[in-house]
Amino acid sequence: MSKPSYRELATNFTLWCKLVFFEEQVSEREFDEMSIDEKLDILRGCFGSEIRALPQLQTPSTPLAAATPSLKSG
Repeated sequence: MSKPSYRELATNFTLWCKLVFFEEQVSEREFDEMSIDEKLDILRGCFGSEIRALPQLQTPSTPLAAATPSLKSG
């Protein structure tokens, strides 16, 4: 797997679910409701200014990072 860009992760729900883990996984609706900038901020908080390397993924559900985003309720 090649290294995805932040923009690819922030715009692709399937890729986001495979590589970014939340204590409670966001639904596709929640993902779509977040702006790209909000998702980019989350990614920068997890990985820093750029993703330097992908670990060997043992399973499709192995996350790259864990985060607890502040999602809007409603």
